[in-house]
Amino acid sequence: MFKMARVVIPTLVILVLALSACQPQTPVDEPTEEVPTQAATEAPTQAATLPPEADVIRIGGFGPLSAPGAYRSGIEMQQAAKMAADEINAAGGVLGKQVELIFGDTEGLPERGTAVTERLITQNKVVGLIGEYHSGVALTEMEVAHKYGIPVVFSEPWSDDVTGSGYPEIFRISPSIDYYSSIASKYYAEAGFNKIVFIQEDTDYGHSSGDSITAQLAGYGITDVQNFYADPATEDFTPILQRIMQDPPDLLASGVTGMGTYRMVRQACELGLAPTATTAIYAADAQLPEYWENVGDCGQYALFTYVGLPPSLYNDKTRAFLDNFEAQYEIRPGAHAMEAYDSMYLMVEAIRTAGSTDPAAIIAALEAIEYDGVLGKIWFEYGSQNPVPSDVPAWMWHQFPTPSVYLMQYTEVNQPFEEAIVVFPREVSTGPLYTGPQP
Repeated sequence: MFKMARVVIPTLVILVLALSACQPQTPVDEPTEEVPTQAATEAPTQAATLPPEADVIRIGGFGPLSAPGAYRSGIEMQQAAKMAADEINAAGGVLGKQVELIFGDTEGLPERGTAVTERLITQNKVVGLIGEYHSGVALTEMEVAHKYGIPVVFSEPWSDDVTGSGYPEIFRISPSIDYYSSIASKYYAEAGFNKIVFIQEDTDYGHSSGDSITAQLAGYGITDVQNFYADPATEDFTPILQRIMQDPPDLLASGVTGMGTYRMVRQACELGLAPTATTAIYAADAQLPEYWENVGDCGQYALFTYVGLPPSLYNDKTRAFLDNFEAQYEIRPGAHAMEAYDSMYLMVEAIRTAGSTDPAAIIAALEAIEYDGVLGKIWFEYGSQNPVPSDVPAWMWHQFPTPSVYLMQYTEVNQPFEEAIVVFPREVSTGPLYTGPQP
């Protein structure tokens, strides 16, 4: 059964809601049917609340609001997009109309992404789409959007194929996996990690990641690289880890997202594989609040990549967004929420510039947009008027060219993300290149 969270935005005021119901109380690794959200549980019946269609401009959002997807991140993205819509409506809306956000739960499943997108476009009649956390889901959503010609600003998926498709409707403000991996590859080379083992998720995203970083490391002369692939839902990584223990690497890196990486980190630690004085550990999604809840003391010394602005680089909009989000939802949001917030503003600003909700006009406006958001200045370098050159990666089509990507490290147990050390790039680092356990 398809679940759709409908948010009807009021005209004159910004609601300040304590959305404690939006923060799931079940442990992250326990599947749930759906994590309730304020929008889903409090919205009255459609007939009683929906304004006439001509009086609103409907924008669709999608992302994981329930397991097995990264639902805490998805909920934050939904909340951030709603906050942006509230602010836009309080300022008078766009084209003389209010904005209505309709957010669908994809559960982190590709087939659900297809169904959600189809329904948003054909039944809810949205004029644009924003959001998504998982690359595998985005790859199905973009096919539906392309079929109907509806513009999408993807907030968080990293697969090169998202913008590498060259579809006119598809834009992205998060990094591609190739760009993301290049930052890590440069760091691994500079840190002197010569033997590296990756545990990747057995998905399109995981294989793309493995291929990309292996090729990049070879460019730095690092060829002793091995990739293992595992189902993201794997609970016991011990068989893989025991094989790796026979010849421990300089770096053990998990590219599995969500609970998978937390299980791997804890199990590697308990086996005595990593982190040690000779083997460093890298953990995907270590920046999320549930990291410490699931790894405990084993989380110390983990390296991780952060997409977004570290506190030292916040601008006025960043600080205002974070403060307002925390006041409304009683939690400090992650970079994925910043991306969803900026995506909503980008879509509305494109509609305003186009002077129309015609998809082709919105796409043209997005190609030409320059927007100062919480992530800094956002624009799309290549598009129909400036095609991607043959010597530039295909994923640069409709791609924000300079997303913020940093390597960070926890050096203390239960260290807040805001206090983690920025280790790379060195020009903005706040601590040593690497800190490990003593022999």
